[in-house]
Amino acid sequence: MHTVHSTCLERLTPQDFLFIETVFSGNAGITRSPGLEAFFEERNSLLAILEEDKLFQAIIEMPYPLGVSAELYFFVLVRRSLTEAGIDEWRIADYVAATLALHATGNPMSGAFPDRPDVDFTYQMDFLEAMEGLSAYDRFFLQVQCGNQFLVLTGLFPKFLETRASRRGAPGLRYYESVARQAYLSAGEHPLADEFDLRRLYPQLADCFNETRQALNRMADDYLFL
Repeated sequence: MHTVHSTCLERLTPQDFLFIETVFSGNAGITRSPGLEAFFEERNSLLAILEEDKLFQAIIEMPYPLGVSAELYFFVLVRRSLTEAGIDEWRIADYVAATLALHATGNPMSGAFPDRPDVDFTYQMDFLEAMEGLSAYDRFFLQVQCGNQFLVLTGLFPKFLETRASRRGAPGLRYYESVARQAYLSAGEHPLADEFDLRRLYPQLADCFNETRQALNRMADDYLFL
C-alpha cells in the first residue's frame, strides 16, 4: 500500500526522547519520567521543547547525528530555518523535515513503486514519462514524489542544478521550483489529499516554495555536510 511520509513529530523514537531529556537535565544516565511522557504527548508542549535554543544547539553540535533519528535531526533544523525565514506554520516544517529525513535514509520512493526500485528522477521528463498509463491513484503518489524530489534537489543541492544548467544547458532553479509547485498543487487537488490530511498543506507549501527553498539553502550551507 502506498503512503505519504508527511510528519516527523509522529515518528520520533524513544531514543529521541531520551536524548531530549538528557539535553535539559544534563544527566546522560537518566531514565524516562512518567510526567515527561505525558508532556511529550501534548503537541504544543512538544513543539515548544523542539524549538528551544538549547536543543537546537545540542543537535548542531552533535559529533555524530546518528545519535538521534533523522526525523528529530531534520525537524529541529528545518523548524528553526523556516521560522527565521518567516514561515511559521509548523505543519510545513514537519512535512519538509519528513521529506528530507526520508531521502536521508536512502529510500525516497518509500516503496511506492516496487517494480522500479532503482528509480531516481532528476528531470521533469522522467516524471512525465512515468505518469503515462498510471491510474489516478498512482498518479497522486508520483505527483507527491515529483514535488518532494525537487524540494530536496533545489533545497539541498542548488549548486548541482546550477552547474548542470551552466554546463549542459539544463533548466535552472526557477524552472524546478515551478515544477515542484505545480506537482504539489496537483496533488492537493486529488481526493487522496483528504485521506492523508494534506488538502491544505500542499497549496501552502506551493505558495511559499521559493522562501522554503532559500531557507533550506542557508540551512545546508550552515549546518549540513553534503
